[in-house]
Amino acid sequence: MKIGIISDIHGNLPGLQACWRSLSTQGVDQVVCLGDLVQYGPYPSEVVDFVVQHGIDTVQGNCDRAVGRGRETTGDDFDNVHWDNMAADSLQWTGDQLSDSQVKFLRKLPAELRYRSGKWNILCVHGLPGNITGSIRENATAEVYGFMISRNSCDVLALGHTHRMFLRSVKEGMIVNPGSVGGGTLPGESTLAVLEVDNETGIVSVSWQRVPFDMDAYSRKYRHEDLPETFLRCVVLGRDPRGEWLNDDITRRQRWAEPL
Repeated sequence: MKIGIISDIHGNLPGLQACWRSLSTQGVDQVVCLGDLVQYGPYPSEVVDFVVQHGIDTVQGNCDRAVGRGRETTGDDFDNVHWDNMAADSLQWTGDQLSDSQVKFLRKLPAELRYRSGKWNILCVHGLPGNITGSIRENATAEVYGFMISRNSCDVLALGHTHRMFLRSVKEGMIVNPGSVGGGTLPGESTLAVLEVDNETGIVSVSWQRVPFDMDAYSRKYRHEDLPETFLRCVVLGRDPRGEWLNDDITRRQRWAEPL
């Protein structure tokens, strides 16, 4: 069985389309999204429609929950108050773009999805099981990872939210994060993961992929909607929309102050 795992689309339709095309050529049996279809990006309605039309199994992200329940905040922490205020404005704009049926779809997304392939039990969530905005430290001990896996009765735990590509394998199983389709994991590119289970040998493997998308189309739509330029810069330069830099590339930080 081969499962394509995407996460944190954040209103990036060109990124989602590019990832779908990539996965469609790889013969995946299932595509699952780990949440956050909307917020920050300029295509919230189109992304929801794409996910529905293509039957992509999706768990609820904290941004989906905020829009679905009409909240004023996503529960995210930002680097400063200015970014927090911009995110609140973006959230209100996002909600205004969606129909009642789309809002209902987001509200009713499940908190988790479970699959079984061979001997492997696969659990998919957004943040952490039972904690939609939670995240696990990348430098935690093997015991912590093992406890998280065994406590939730799974062998593979797939989670998103942080926009960081992440893989840890311990004796109890593995934890994988595909990064993000539209959340600034890489500059101008989406990321995804492919989980493959060989039912004959019982071996499971994970690969990450970087997927270029039409950044020009995304930027034009973004500016047409007059959304905060800061969040566009995050996608272009590869920065988390909550403010954190996801790598140590100093050239990206130098470009932050330059015109796009």
